[in-house]
Amino acid sequence: ASWHPPWYSSYTAHYREAECMKEAMEELLYSYGTDIVFNGHVHAYERSNRVYNYELDLCGPVYIVVGDGGNRERMAIEHADEPGKCPEPLTTPDPFMGGFCAWNFTPSGKFCWDHQPDYSAMRESSFGHGIL
Repeated sequence: ASWHPPWYSSYTAHYREAECMKEAMEELLYSYGTDIVFNGHVHAYERSNRVYNYELDLCGPVYIVVGDGGNRERMAIEHADEPGKCPEPLTTPDPFMGGFCAWNFTPSGKFCWDHQPDYSAMRESSFGHGIL
């Protein structure tokens, strides 16, 4: 599957911006056995482990953010789990999907993780391209 804004990205840029979309559609992808999802929007690379609802799940898809082609906004380099980098939850509303939906917090009850999330397998701030 593919669409523009990622559901799973640990960069501060566009952090959890599409949470409403994720809440509305993740179960559908999971129930049909989606294996892989490609997204852009965040100008860096990140690959997830198989994940469903922020938990590792062998039946969940792998999410790959491949927004690292380069642009005038520059690459994303800060991660939401770095000290002092977690955005305020109310700064990430999704007006196109019905407003703020990020009530699904981390297991510790926070908006951001305090370490690289388990779902995040690899992240790299660089410009590049991919071959599938």
